[in-house]
Amino acid sequence: MSKSKKFENLPKPVRVLLSIGGLVDGAMRAYALVDIAKRDDNDVNGPKPAWVVALSVVSSFGLVPLAYLIWGRKD
Repeated sequence: MSKSKKFENLPKPVRVLLSIGGLVDGAMRAYALVDIAKRDDNDVNGPKPAWVVALSVVSSFGLVPLAYLIWGRKD
């Protein structure tokens, strides 16, 4: 038997926390992708395509967008 829980069976505080976390992650991801699209290759630490793939594919609960915003940009 599977021990996995369905989202609707989780306690309400957990559902709220997961929902807020998902919204924050999505907003940060969108902001980072728009930011990287506007920058020249010379204004980004590391290869832009690698950042775009990481921001688009990796599910990180906000850690990849945060890493890009802190270390990926040259200001």
